[in-house]
Amino acid sequence: MKYYATKKGNFRIHNRKDFETELNALPEGRYTIEVKKYRKNKSVEQLGYLFEVVYRKFLEGAIEQGWELANVDQVDAWCKSMYAKTDLVNRHTGQIVEVPELKRDMNTLEMMTYIDKIIAHCQEYFGVEVPAPLKQAKINFEN
Repeated sequence: MKYYATKKGNFRIHNRKDFETELNALPEGRYTIEVKKYRKNKSVEQLGYLFEVVYRKFLEGAIEQGWELANVDQVDAWCKSMYAKTDLVNRHTGQIVEVPELKRDMNTLEMMTYIDKIIAHCQEYFGVEVPAPLKQAKINFEN
């Protein structure tokens, strides 16, 4: 179950009655309720720009520099390994392993930062300019 709340002075839960109904319907037991700050999820436009523009320019630049890449999926894996990683820590030994983050868990700011790092890589290592994202134009089909 997932509900949203707003804090302006007092904390207000949206659809409080539904929230309470669902809580009361749960079987007896112990539960954890987690409250975290809302962040807007990445946009479809960001993903489109990443895959259709940024990754394709990265692919072109990498191939020109001698890298043997076959497709955008390989670029995606390479870029995640460089710029979207998180540390996984073994609490018993202190060992740290870097693992790639999932783009599906990124919010708009995290996705923007990820894209910016890849664009900088394209410019610095491949000499490739990546065009800035364009706002989609509205087309009037009525005329």
